[in-house]
Amino acid sequence: MDACYVDGEKVTPQPGNFYGGWITKDITGPFKGAPGTWGW
Repeated sequence: MDACYVDGEKVTPQPGNFYGGWITKDITGPFKGAPGTWGW
């Protein structure tokens, strides 16, 4: 797969390998899954 689009917007996958989801321009972080986010 080269890209994923939600309602025409190219989205970014949520970081890490535990959580699943897509980040769009309308969603603000911080986001769980990246290094250092365990436990909050």
